[in-house]
This record gives sequence, structure tokens and C-alpha cells, in this order.
Amino acid sequence: MQLSNKELLYLDDILSLQQNMTKTLNDYATRCQDPQLKALCQNLADRCQNNFNSLLKHLS
Repeated sequence: MQLSNKELLYLDDILSLQQNMTKTLNDYATRCQDPQLKALCQNLADRCQNNFNSLLKHLS
């Protein structure tokens, strides 16, 4: 199945957003003093990175 240009642009946006969220959440995790909040931010960053990797894998 071939994707349209619009679909490819949409996927590119999603990949960019996942990368940005990963970086932002990792930054928040390093700045957090509260251990629970730090762990939450790190967990969410890991999930965003996994989403990015999974999408990229399917597109390759």
C-alpha cells in the first residue's frame, strides 16, 4: 500500500512530535526534585521514544 503525500506529512509530524516530547520529558525528569514526578516524566519519555521507534520501524 502506497501512502499519499498528505499521509506522509502527517506521519512526519507525528514523528517530530514524539521526538520533541521525548526531549522535553527527559529535560523535565532531570530537573525534577520529586522522585515520583521524576519517575513519571522518565516513564513518559521512554514511552514516547518507543512510539517513535515503532513508527519508524513500520515505515522502513
